[in-house]
Amino acid sequence: MAQATLYGKVAPGEFYRKAGARLTEDADPSQIAHKVGTAERTLPLLQAYHSFDKAHVVMLCEEGLIPSDDATAILRAFREMEATGWEQVRRGGGHGLFSGEAYLIEKLGEEIGGKIHLGRSSGDLNSVSARIGLREKLLNVMEAELKCRQAYLKLAERHLETVLPTYTMMQQAQVGTFAHYLVAWTLPLERDFERLGGAYDRTNVSSAGAGIGTGSDFPLNRNRTAELLGFDAVCQNVRDANAGRDFVLEALSSITILMVNVAWATDTIFLFCSNEFSFVEIADRYCGSSSIMPQKKNPHSLMVVSETASQLSGAMSGMLTNARSISGSIKAVLQNFDATVEAINLWAGIISTLQVNKEIMRQRTLDFWALATDLAGAIVRIRSLPWRTAHQITAILVRMALEQGKKASDIDSSFVDLAAREYIGEPLSLGDDEIRRVLDPLRAVKARTLIGGTAPEEVQRQVRLCYDLLRRDTEALAQKQKKLDEAATRLEGAIDVILKTD
Repeated sequence: MAQATLYGKVAPGEFYRKAGARLTEDADPSQIAHKVGTAERTLPLLQAYHSFDKAHVVMLCEEGLIPSDDATAILRAFREMEATGWEQVRRGGGHGLFSGEAYLIEKLGEEIGGKIHLGRSSGDLNSVSARIGLREKLLNVMEAELKCRQAYLKLAERHLETVLPTYTMMQQAQVGTFAHYLVAWTLPLERDFERLGGAYDRTNVSSAGAGIGTGSDFPLNRNRTAELLGFDAVCQNVRDANAGRDFVLEALSSITILMVNVAWATDTIFLFCSNEFSFVEIADRYCGSSSIMPQKKNPHSLMVVSETASQLSGAMSGMLTNARSISGSIKAVLQNFDATVEAINLWAGIISTLQVNKEIMRQRTLDFWALATDLAGAIVRIRSLPWRTAHQITAILVRMALEQGKKASDIDSSFVDLAAREYIGEPLSLGDDEIRRVLDPLRAVKARTLIGGTAPEEVQRQVRLCYDLLRRDTEALAQKQKKLDEAATRLEGAIDVILKTD
């Protein structure tokens, strides 16, 4: 005969710590919201609660810690919940962490439903669900950043010889290629993928069975629960498993660094798409206009991507300050990952549709003496002068040219000799053909053949390397997802075995 439940029909908020046991008053609604979790806060983790509930029951049954008949009734009730829509049932119940137990007690009575929480605490539920929710978000970010890297590389392949000025302190520096820029933006994302992967590995460790920091005197099979939930390992100390928060901080740190790296690129495109530069044009679909200035084409989507980096930096700072209450703010943490995925996908779309104004880029390399360093290098090679001497002669030449309104295309050998005479008292006689050759921007980038340089052949090698790493990382991500899919299948298979033995 079924034992009467203390709770009776459990309405939202009534399940948690009712008067009559240790306490003489029902919990205040604010305490229920904090401890159990509001529907809004717990919604992102309902899948984690559901999977953990099922895996815990399977383990308890297999270890003989609850009768097989009771486990069968519980698991059958969960299957019925799934048939009617488990997410809606759990969300509608309003019991957050304990939505599974509340459902079972209402459906089966406390005599059976109350057995699900054996050897488990709210600490387990919080920590395990946070790890399950966070690992999913990490995989989503990893998938998005792979798409971004591919967009970079596809664009780079088309612009191996697209020359443009590089900038330091917002002044023209030397000549590079747009492909070289794109590879420079790709490589940090490859390091980000490694950081994300490391964060995933340290997140995907099971804390189930930790209780509230001392474990349980029931012989829980922690390895089996971990296996059913797709965890790669088990936390080796239950106090660390219950109290450890560094995995959340590391994961948040990894996406913050990722978005800072993306923002490095977006800041450049902000400048390059301005009217003053006109190096690139962003597709209209990613832009908006002004309500007062009809001529404006505002890169609104670019702003969203850039602002996400700033928001994550703020979130990271706040989380470091408030690290001890991560379990209570996991929804906010997970939202940062959703925002990151949205921003990276948006950025990949911008890059994939970017129009590049190659001729304007090339012309700008000739307008503001970006090839002055190459001219100084030619003086060293041809006249065997010390670098500092060649540097000073070239600096004088640039000053003289600016004073007379001359551009690099106006310079000949005799003008170089004027600067040389001012500094060393004699001409260099480099010859006009040599001056023209040295001041060719494409020649300048082709000459930089060192590892990591701008020469098209060298950048092509870098692109091939990046593609190799992209394929490696794509496979690594697929393997992680495959292991989780296999674990989900394993859990359902274990449930089938228990139900069939009924």
